[in-house]
Amino acid sequence: MITDYTNIALFLGAAISTGVASISAGFGEGHTAAYATKALSRQPGSGDVMLRSMLISQAITESGAIFALVVSLLMLFGGFLGSELDLAKAAAFLSAGIAMGFGCMGPNFGSGYAGAEACEGIGRSPSENIPITTNMLIGQALSQTSAIFALVVSLLLIYTVPRMSENQEISYQVTRAAAFLGAAIVIGLGTLGPGSGIGYVAGKANKMIARYKGHQPLFMRTMFLGAAVTESTAIYSLVIAFLLIFT
Repeated sequence: MITDYTNIALFLGAAISTGVASISAGFGEGHTAAYATKALSRQPGSGDVMLRSMLISQAITESGAIFALVVSLLMLFGGFLGSELDLAKAAAFLSAGIAMGFGCMGPNFGSGYAGAEACEGIGRSPSENIPITTNMLIGQALSQTSAIFALVVSLLLIYTVPRMSENQEISYQVTRAAAFLGAAIVIGLGTLGPGSGIGYVAGKANKMIARYKGHQPLFMRTMFLGAAVTESTAIYSLVIAFLLIFT
């Protein structure tokens, strides 16, 4: 019976990880492609440049879904299936999927928005494609930092939670299971705002670089400062997730 519970937790965790992450990644990539298509109607001659920037943006936006896929594969093929594990360890597997799936939603939405605004900016000012694409890459990288936080929490839940002794009280196992689920919730929700917010800042910076040529350093400096403050709340969530897992 314990084996059945463990397998159920593994299956649900793997499904939630990739399934939820694919929602935001797919939307973000489609959002970028939509704006690239719209921008081509304004500058049909910039097709090669637009296509390159669009594909780069989509590749970065896809990274969150790739993280989630890796987590799912690790749970399904990591040798855990069929093991007689305790309730807390089973909850850790489920929590790993929740943390990764929801933890990359904000970064994926943010990266998609930054890519969309970059494509629109290139359509407005094709000559500024290099600074716009550069700023897009930096902004998306900052946005995806939150997804990396979620990945770290997921891997810790999978590999660092020890198996409890057979005579461990069930009340303690339930308490630890609740702590692991809490860690998944705090990192999953705590990265939603920072990931999407940083992408929003990067998108607006891309738009301003296209509109006001020659002011890229000013816009990038403001973007960096804004992203650093915004990212702080994701760090708070990461700290709380660590405390819930290890204390």
